[in-house]
Amino acid sequence: MSNPSFISFSGVSKSYDGTNYVVDDLNLDVRKGEFLSLLGPSGSGKTTTLMMLAGFESPTQGEIRIDGKRLDDKPPHQRDIGMVFQNYALFPHLTIAENVAFPLSVRRVSRAEQKARVKRALDMIELPHLANRRPAQLSGGQQQRVALARALVFEPSVVLMDEPLGALDKRLRETMQYEIMRLHRELGLTIVYVTHDQAEALTMSDRVAVFSDGRIQQAATPSELYENAQNAFVANFVGENNGLTGRVVNCDDRWATLALSDGSIIRGRYEQGLRPGDDAMLALRPERAHIPGAEGLQPDEQHNVVRAQVEELVYCGDHHRVHLKFGSRDSLVVKVPNTQRHALPSSGDTIEVAWRHDDCKILAVSAPPRAIEIDSPATPSPSLITTAPAGAN
Repeated sequence: MSNPSFISFSGVSKSYDGTNYVVDDLNLDVRKGEFLSLLGPSGSGKTTTLMMLAGFESPTQGEIRIDGKRLDDKPPHQRDIGMVFQNYALFPHLTIAENVAFPLSVRRVSRAEQKARVKRALDMIELPHLANRRPAQLSGGQQQRVALARALVFEPSVVLMDEPLGALDKRLRETMQYEIMRLHRELGLTIVYVTHDQAEALTMSDRVAVFSDGRIQQAATPSELYENAQNAFVANFVGENNGLTGRVVNCDDRWATLALSDGSIIRGRYEQGLRPGDDAMLALRPERAHIPGAEGLQPDEQHNVVRAQVEELVYCGDHHRVHLKFGSRDSLVVKVPNTQRHALPSSGDTIEVAWRHDDCKILAVSAPPRAIEIDSPATPSPSLITTAPAGAN
């Protein structure tokens, strides 16, 4: 039995000029307790979607509901939503404890209850010893933890996060990813998380909605997105992809046959709707391709085998990246794990490359998405979420 929808976007569109749509006919459901990431390039509509849910933007068309209740007439502070921004948005003149207590004070929670909740929130982010400091005295990672505690302290039904880790360095960003995942798991939070970092989305999310051109291209689990992209945009945007181009020769119930630019004929899984004669792209992950001579692989009838010329070898520690020239216009990257004792090819060699039929997918060639320039409204002040008590008129 499927879980009922907790957050629902139904036919939601957003236009600033009445002609061009930043978000176009969005239909999306989020389950209670789910961690959903909105992933896409700049201008894809993901941030505008988040801001409409938060109440900082109004839909031009459609409905947004939380727990079955329409949000159209509710201002941000009455939506029972916590918000975490990329730039932290902490009040510099308040202490850490006062920052965390702010959403409670405007909701007229008693002083005793405020003190107890702030203590629990600071314990949760493991910063109780910094309660009396001001934001400028904290590191970036500590400030982001405080922003997270402030978003959670009033126990909202939904937490929204807009690129919350974008300003942190790689090591700290990874630490905070696991911190947010831990809180999501332990508190059962419903989180909607905006990012343009596909590795971050794949690592943290229960499900990812990939945006392009104001529309969701695919919404699925991380493994489904990576292994079974529905179109060329998703295959190219989520993870690294070898996008070899060609023309469809034929299709049957499961497999399509593709003629590549050099005349090679290969087989792979395909998305329904392709027909013989269509231009198409072969989606192949670099780690799924193999060099038989370097890896000791013996290709069989379940493998595609092509010949390509080695252009460059790059040592990456746990693997080598072998860059290959293929046909007149395509290139191919193969990741060779640094575990075997076989000799790698040399630059200039012409070698065989093999991969299983079911390790690749043949997709229609996507038209380039139209440009949308508006996607990032100015970050609202945190006080806009909490300037009045819940239920105020």
